[in-house]
Amino acid sequence: MNSKSTFYLSVLALSLFVYIFFFERHTLDTEQRAEHETKLFPDFDARMVTGLELIRSNRGSVIRVERTNEHWQLTRPIYPAQSTAIENWLGLFHSLNRRAFSAEELQAQGGLAAFGLEDPQATATVYLGRKKLRLRLGAKTPVGEKLYLQQVGSDGIFVTDSALLDRLPQSDLDWRDRTFLNLAGLKFGRLSVRAGDREFVVELVASGKLWRLTAPLSARADNSLLQQVLLQLQNARVAQFVSDMPGSDLEPYGLQAPEVAVAFGQGTNNLLTVVFGKSPTNNPALVYARRSSYPMIVTVPRQLLDLLRAPYTDFLDKRLIEFAPGDVDRIRGRASEAFVLQKQANRTWRIVEPFQAPADPALVQGFLNQLNSLQIVDTVKEVVTDLDPDLPKYGLLPPTRTYILENSGSGSATNPPVAQIDFGTTNQADRIYARRSDENSVYTTRLEESLLLPQAGFELRDRRIWTFTTNQVTGATISFNGKSYQLRRSSVGKWGFADVSQGMVNASALEEAIFRFGQLWSKAWIARGDVNPARYGFTDPPHKLAIEVNQADKSQTLTVEFGGRSLSGGPYAMVDLDGARTVFECPFDIFNVYSEVVRSLTPTIGTSR
Repeated sequence: MNSKSTFYLSVLALSLFVYIFFFERHTLDTEQRAEHETKLFPDFDARMVTGLELIRSNRGSVIRVERTNEHWQLTRPIYPAQSTAIENWLGLFHSLNRRAFSAEELQAQGGLAAFGLEDPQATATVYLGRKKLRLRLGAKTPVGEKLYLQQVGSDGIFVTDSALLDRLPQSDLDWRDRTFLNLAGLKFGRLSVRAGDREFVVELVASGKLWRLTAPLSARADNSLLQQVLLQLQNARVAQFVSDMPGSDLEPYGLQAPEVAVAFGQGTNNLLTVVFGKSPTNNPALVYARRSSYPMIVTVPRQLLDLLRAPYTDFLDKRLIEFAPGDVDRIRGRASEAFVLQKQANRTWRIVEPFQAPADPALVQGFLNQLNSLQIVDTVKEVVTDLDPDLPKYGLLPPTRTYILENSGSGSATNPPVAQIDFGTTNQADRIYARRSDENSVYTTRLEESLLLPQAGFELRDRRIWTFTTNQVTGATISFNGKSYQLRRSSVGKWGFADVSQGMVNASALEEAIFRFGQLWSKAWIARGDVNPARYGFTDPPHKLAIEVNQADKSQTLTVEFGGRSLSGGPYAMVDLDGARTVFECPFDIFNVYSEVVRSLTPTIGTSR
């Protein structure tokens, strides 16, 4: 076979492959073609439908809908339509089967009148761009829930499922969208609510994410509550369409002087106004309502009216103070003492005033969280200036406590603090006056919660008191009940009494106790500086443990003194820390092991000291 024949055969084979791949494999087989032909309108494409007109003969009503930008709209009257209901009805054209009657069969059985098509129950015109499909829906068959149907312009008729007629709306009300307010596409940044002679306004701040009250005063709004209100408005459904053309007489509905009027605006322009009136006499659970975008009067659930009629104070932010903890890198406090904490480059915190010490990250985070969670109980006075004579009465001139949260860019007039809160005197037994630096109001908050905030810097100190290993310990002295017991630890870890104080001791318990004291930490910080020992159960002579430690060739004695039982179960304890006497709650598990050592002490010779 020469090369030319080979070439022609190859081209023929390739052409055959292309035909099979692109054409033959998409061609319906005999069974598929037969099934395709039984469909009511086999080639109908609902996506191409641009409009629909329905005429119910027994009612004389005309329903027209049009599709624009994938949304269905009623045109008589103009109103949003239920897209799902319309799409489902058009979808029947794909799903329903048909059986055809020829023109001869039609005439043989008495013509159109015999099938209810001379005066049809309904006429439907489906617009597909410039084309249209017009259908007459006639009588139902005596049995089988079928329907006679004719396409205008065709001599024959079809029999199909009666769902095509059953799912037609009785009036345009059946296809009206029951959504009361569609706020999704409404770009509003202002919401005003007027109920009688009371009105309040909230506006989105510059970021476009948070609402703020701007009338009758400037204050923070409860964004969570406002979002819930907007969501309930968005989800509200129209219960009944009362009147499409109410005219000017709105008084019977309570809409001439509405109970509540709500305006959605942008800048000074109102985009949408909604008014709520009184309830129908036979249904107090509903109220009349009207929207500026549509003239008709409808009824909606009364809970919308009750929700919006609440006083503006209900929409105020109930948080006394709010901030993002991650934005804070400096904390200044003034309470029982002035103190400053600074976030370090490695993201840890450090006390820098009135002494230098590492801060406990959990305690600092807990302080910020507690501050962030304080709630307003009452608004005592809405507008207070720095010269207001009531400020001393509230204990806010000067304040009894102040907490200022800053970041590296704050601390000046142009860069105010992240947050600042002042506390005053107590109001009643369980409340305390408080004021924010960025607002003019005086509030009360719960006294008990405010007292959880630190009064001094040491309360935020790192709870680790010291760290050493047992191998670094050379000896220990236990003093209690006016006696002292000196013990030494050998280089191989053996414990025994010093020559001057012989006796017996539980060596294993002592080794475990020393191990645990090597990681001594504070359950809670109690007091620092000028401490009254008797207040915490410290005795004279004292009960104390002195541990001799050699670290990096430097010897030192670490001493802890024990007092009365604390709230957490372990005793109060006291150490010299950061240059001052400091009282803390000793963890029970550490002291419990140490107590076994004390109980085991049995001197055999008179003790010294």
